[in-house]
Amino acid sequence: MTDELETVALFQRLDPDRVDEYLEAHEDVPGAVPAAMERGGVHSFRLFVEDDVSVGIIEVEDFDAFNEEYLADEECQDWEEYVADFKRSGVDVDEGDMPLMDEVWTFERD
Repeated sequence: MTDELETVALFQRLDPDRVDEYLEAHEDVPGAVPAAMERGGVHSFRLFVEDDVSVGIIEVEDFDAFNEEYLADEECQDWEEYVADFKRSGVDVDEGDMPLMDEVWTFERD
């Protein structure tokens, strides 16, 4: 484990007509998802939703290593394909791509 964690924000647009379904799906996330996150070095993951925007905040040892581990897991691929039905844009399992946001400002207390 490294001393410093990467903080990554994932941005996704939801289908406005299916936001409730997206939220309901997250009431029963398959166990393979947190297991792959743990194997991939994730220390925390938080998901925020407002209207048709979903933002996930990941604190991880190495985002690229996590992304590889997560997207290589067949059950995680199935999950991403399932929740993709509720989105207009987001994780692309076929391309191995996650929609990252650029950090433009930070405040850290001394």
